[in-house]
Amino acid sequence: MIFQTTPAPFPTSAKTRARFLTLSTALALISAPALAQDTGTAAFDAYVDGLKALGLDVENGNVSYDAGSDTLTVTDSTLSLEGTISGLPSEDGDADDKTDLSYEITFSSGTVTVNGLTHEDGDFQAASWIYSDDSEFTISGSAEGKGRLELDGRMTGVSATDYRFTMPELPAEDPERQASRWLPFLKASLLASYEEIKVDSTAVTIEAFATEDGKEVQVVTGTMQMDGYRLSDAADGRVGEYSIDSMTQTLQTASPDGNGMLTQTTSQGKTVYSDMDVAAFIDLLDPAVPESDTEIVIVREGSAVDYTSQQELPDGMSMDMTIDRAAIGEVTFLKRENNLLGLFDDLLAKKEPVPEELITGVFQFYRSFGITDARISGINVQAPSPTPGENVTVAIKEMAMTDVNSDGIGEMMLVGLDAPSLPDGASLKLDWAAIGDIEFADYTPMRAMISTLMADPDFGEDHPLDVARAFMPLSFGYEIKGLDVVTPDKDQVKIGAAEMTVSTTVSPIPTNVFVRNEGIQVPVRAIDDPEAEALFTALGLENVVWSDETRLYWDEATLELRLEKFMVEIEGLGRAELSARFANVPKSLFEDPEGQGQMALIVAQFVDASLTFRDDGLASKGIAHIAEEQGIPENVFREALVAQAAQATAPVQNEAFTKMVSDAASKFLENPGELKVTLTPAAAVPLAQILGSMAAPQTLPDLLAVKIEAK
Repeated sequence: MIFQTTPAPFPTSAKTRARFLTLSTALALISAPALAQDTGTAAFDAYVDGLKALGLDVENGNVSYDAGSDTLTVTDSTLSLEGTISGLPSEDGDADDKTDLSYEITFSSGTVTVNGLTHEDGDFQAASWIYSDDSEFTISGSAEGKGRLELDGRMTGVSATDYRFTMPELPAEDPERQASRWLPFLKASLLASYEEIKVDSTAVTIEAFATEDGKEVQVVTGTMQMDGYRLSDAADGRVGEYSIDSMTQTLQTASPDGNGMLTQTTSQGKTVYSDMDVAAFIDLLDPAVPESDTEIVIVREGSAVDYTSQQELPDGMSMDMTIDRAAIGEVTFLKRENNLLGLFDDLLAKKEPVPEELITGVFQFYRSFGITDARISGINVQAPSPTPGENVTVAIKEMAMTDVNSDGIGEMMLVGLDAPSLPDGASLKLDWAAIGDIEFADYTPMRAMISTLMADPDFGEDHPLDVARAFMPLSFGYEIKGLDVVTPDKDQVKIGAAEMTVSTTVSPIPTNVFVRNEGIQVPVRAIDDPEAEALFTALGLENVVWSDETRLYWDEATLELRLEKFMVEIEGLGRAELSARFANVPKSLFEDPEGQGQMALIVAQFVDASLTFRDDGLASKGIAHIAEEQGIPENVFREALVAQAAQATAPVQNEAFTKMVSDAASKFLENPGELKVTLTPAAAVPLAQILGSMAAPQTLPDLLAVKIEAK
């Protein structure tokens, strides 16, 4: 649709609103006719009458018709709209400080040529509709005491072929339905059909002025050039393709420091969107359309290439960005229950919006849309560095997001980040990073919680867990691969791989946790602990290389809580690994950990556990280092450690257990290898029984079948 604009949602006077909101009708339907089975000048007269009924001023010079070729020729055609919007709120939100906005919009063409124009009962059709290359439009607006804006545009190659539409009939003006009465107009615009609408070139100049101390000061000036605008194959609300060959824009804005103007230049190459269902926007706004679980693809695919941007900064610096390609696949729509038009009706009727309805309306709007796949590739950014004479450069191979909808987010990822010249000599490189597997909380309890919070703003302070349960996602995950950071001090920090997934069946407490880090490397000299640094150095380490893994799961069906693995490994020191199982862990532990947690733990049962440590230098080399630091022989230090281990078991008051600990410690320290502790009772032991045994701790080793051995 040619020159389609969005109707302003806030005119106040009846006449002004009618004229303002119908300009886009004229511009969108200018390639069409107006109202019974007519041809030629009769059809064109019906078209003009229809535009005037919608509130536009229409002026034409000579209107001639050649019956042989069925061609209308109209000279000096002008459409115009002007008026004042009263009572707009001020920028600072002061209810007593209102602003009146005056506007004027015109579109003119020296010659309009229409072939095959027909009209019957409000339906119009034209084989072709062509505007001469002197077509122009002007949009201007001014707010008293605030400033003014003016856009002047020129177009060439404007035409439409096989254009068909229905001239809408609007309901009578109603101060309570100032927005929703325009729904028929929206339907007529979006359901128009055509083979092609195109504008070969559009050039626009932009100027904006602010009023300061009674004087007019220019704050924006610029130009925009768009070539090859085209819409094709539209029927029944579906558009086959929308494309622009290229677009450039240059804007100058007032510098924040008040010293002159700063220029921003942007350009973009070929832009294409295919297979669009624009009629879905009618469903979005029409409250008569019921909520539906049927997903509609409103854009099958789209792409844009060769984006560039340069923004001048103060002191002669600039920020530059280029993007090779942006692509999107399958933008989807689901009809949600909402009353957006009703919200606009109330706004225009100057009714105070109901906060709850406003919040849920925004929620439902965003929940209506989804994106199957969106990607940006070949991103390069250059910005000035705090270091004089240097620039910060950042390159990203690709950024993408997949399966983003009201249910959650499949994945948002970044691939191939390279920032070789950060401030103070730092750098950063990243192979891969992503967040994903995000499942949003159900909307129904979320909606109920919004109502609760609106009625009682203090509810969240008294019931933080309930609020978190309503809004927190049910699952979340992240992944990092190949992170390499060089700090300004030239210390190199690396992460080989890191990932985490968390999910829950009892929100918001996680019931399934998986965390794994591999190859986290930190220089020993960067550790802010002199004793630890000295130990690592004595062990011959220049870098601390850390890996860990945690797997925790609660099964709602069996009530088993399993710590499948808790592992920490530091190269050159050793590896520790813990596992444990608990039975009869009730749901109430997760539902209300503060109120029911203690009782839930009492009824839970201990099943088994295992702790293993494999030495890789902590014992074999660390003992010698500490003994040397203490100035005592190594064998004496080992004997002291064994004695300390035995002494630690004294409260248990079990000689057999103490001997087992002493023997295992002595064997391990004499020849460090593996130390293993297992607890494997014949049957699950209630935690209450374990707590009760604290009064007679000598029974615990046998109760839990504790075994400690060194290998």
